[in-house]
Amino acid sequence: MATFDNYAWADKLPDETLDVSEEHRSEFFRTMFERQMIWKRRFLDGAPRPWTEDPILRDYKFTNVYRELDRNSQWQIRNIILDPLLSLTNLVWKTMVFRYFNNPATFEFAQERYGWKAGIPDYDQYDEDRFAEMIAAYRASGNNPYTTAYLINSMATPGKPRDYCYTHLVVPTLHQRLGELIRTVLAAETPEQIIRFLRSLPSSATFIAHEFYQDFTYISRYTTRRFMRFTQDDYTNVGPGASIGLRLIFPSLKRQVDGIYRLRDESRDELAKLGNFPYLHWDRAGWRYRVSRVGEITLHQVEMWLCEYQKYWKMRIGEGKQRSTFEPQTRKLVGQ
Repeated sequence: MATFDNYAWADKLPDETLDVSEEHRSEFFRTMFERQMIWKRRFLDGAPRPWTEDPILRDYKFTNVYRELDRNSQWQIRNIILDPLLSLTNLVWKTMVFRYFNNPATFEFAQERYGWKAGIPDYDQYDEDRFAEMIAAYRASGNNPYTTAYLINSMATPGKPRDYCYTHLVVPTLHQRLGELIRTVLAAETPEQIIRFLRSLPSSATFIAHEFYQDFTYISRYTTRRFMRFTQDDYTNVGPGASIGLRLIFPSLKRQVDGIYRLRDESRDELAKLGNFPYLHWDRAGWRYRVSRVGEITLHQVEMWLCEYQKYWKMRIGEGKQRSTFEPQTRKLVGQ
C-alpha cells in the first residue's frame, strides 16, 4: 500500500483502518457524474454556461471521464485513427508520434509548412533531420511543440535539450523498432506483454506506455480494423494520482488495483442513483456519439477519474497544486 505520510495533507486522509470511506466513495461517483454531465450539457444539449453549479468543476480544468472526449484525443481520432487510407504501419506510426507530443497545433503547423498528412511524415518518408527541423521551426515561431501533461523524461540524452531527446532519440527509435512493436502487439497473449515492450522504448515509462495502450484500443473501437485484441477493460495501471484517490476511498486496501475493479463493478448502480449518466457509445453507421442509459465504465475510466478526483479533493481542502482555470474553446465532436 502506498504511503503519503510526508505530504502536507496527510493528516486529512481518512483513518487507514477503514475499509471504505463512504464520504469519499460518494464524492468520487458524484464528481464523475457531474463532470460527464458538463460535457453533455455543453456539447449535446448546447446549453449556455455555467454547465454546473459545482464551483470547483465550473471554474477549473478537469479532464473528461472519457479520455477520447478531450480535445487532443479528438484531433488524433479525427485526423489519424479514422483515416481509412493509412496502412497499418502508418496508422500505428502516426498515432504514436502524435501522442508523444500530444499537441494538434504542432502537427497543423507541420501539415501546412511541409505538406505531411496529419502533420506527420509517412513511415517511409520519415527523415530524422527534417523532422527535427520541423520541431525547431515550430519552437522558433514562439510555440511549445508538446503539452506539459505528456512530457517524457529527457534524461536519456543528458546535457541536451528536450527537443533533442524527442527528435534524435525517441522518435528515431520508434521508427527503427516499429515493425517489432507491431509484431509484438499482434502476437501478444496478455496486455502486460505490450506494456513491457512499450516501456522498453527510450524515455517511455509506465505513464506513456499506458497512454499508447489506450490509443491502440481506439483502432478497433472506432474502425473496422483489427490490431490489438485487448480493450480498456483488460488492463490499467495505478498511477500516482489514482493511488491517492484509492487511499481516500479504500483506506486499508493492501492491493490498490483491487479497488479499481471494485469501483468499476459498482459504477453502473452508483451512477444510476444520480440520474441518467451519458455513457459514451460509438455508432459506426452515423459516426456520432450517442447517449444511452445502458453502458459501462471501464477500468481505464475509473483509473483516470481517481486521478482527477484526488485533484478535486485537494482543491476542496485547500491543499496541493493550484489547478488551471477553465476557459472553454469552441470545438466539434469527432464525426461531426
